Amino acid sequence: MAIAATQLTPTAAVHGLSATAGVQSLVVTYDFASQRVTSHASALGSREFMLRGGHGIYTSMRTVHQRRVFLFDDHLKRLAKSAQNLHHSGRWDSGFWQTLLVPLVRRGLDEFWGTGERKITVLIDETRVALQVEQLHVPHGSCSVQFAMGKRSNPEIKALDWVHQRARLEALIEPPVNEVVLEDGSRFYEGLSSNFFATRPCSESRFGLELVSAPLDSVLLGTVMKSVLDVCKQDGISVAYEPDVELERWSGAFVTSTSRLVLPVSRIVMPDGTAVELVVDPLVDHLRNRILELAVSRSVEI
Repeated sequence: MAIAATQLTPTAAVHGLSATAGVQSLVVTYDFASQRVTSHASALGSREFMLRGGHGIYTSMRTVHQRRVFLFDDHLKRLAKSAQNLHHSGRWDSGFWQTLLVPLVRRGLDEFWGTGERKITVLIDETRVALQVEQLHVPHGSCSVQFAMGKRSNPEIKALDWVHQRARLEALIEPPVNEVVLEDGSRFYEGLSSNFFATRPCSESRFGLELVSAPLDSVLLGTVMKSVLDVCKQDGISVAYEPDVELERWSGAFVTSTSRLVLPVSRIVMPDGTAVELVVDPLVDHLRNRILELAVSRSVEI
């Protein structure tokens, strides 16, 4: 089912719309059967968009300087892997998704009326691709996270089923809590929409600190998580895949995702209500700055 960019059949554009009267986003839809592309303004934010998106696969991307997409190739590879695992088909490789998605992303960015950076959410099932563009709300400074019991059932696939499963835990996200981190009583895994890391003293590692991560086969390997691990390898920073919840040993912590990049964690609240305060230590600060640099150097103009 290889589809060339020239096969996309556009309908009327929606230029001139503004974010008024409840309009929050632009949605571009491609129908596999008709190869027809449509676009419309929507009152839905990304969460509601995904909850109504059925049971396919998804990914979320962000722009840098409005027209460049961070780690675009990585997102294409992850879509291909999820599609192949879900549908047991080798037809939908990353080249297929690049041919299909580039003109859809370009159209969404062209027609979106907002200012600042954009968040791009892509939903895919066997009948269509639905792409949403909305303004990216970037958290600043540091955040609090809530630990809660739970674990993603199939971390190999970024499936919309997970969006429905995590909905009950999202109720715990109220300011100042920015994210819920899953744990099983002794080990941590990942956030609902992020990866989680801690830091702890290690005399043999740069800054006298090492990174503590969940094992890669127990979580969804996010695009920013992968970049963090690549930076650690390049910069001589040790990584311990030992996700024991040892608050007393941790110096710092952070979460990573498309929108957050590296967001330091200043407070962790456990399920029993106990909490620990953390600082932005030198390793967290270094990784935050390195990923900010990569956001520019590893983004692709669409």
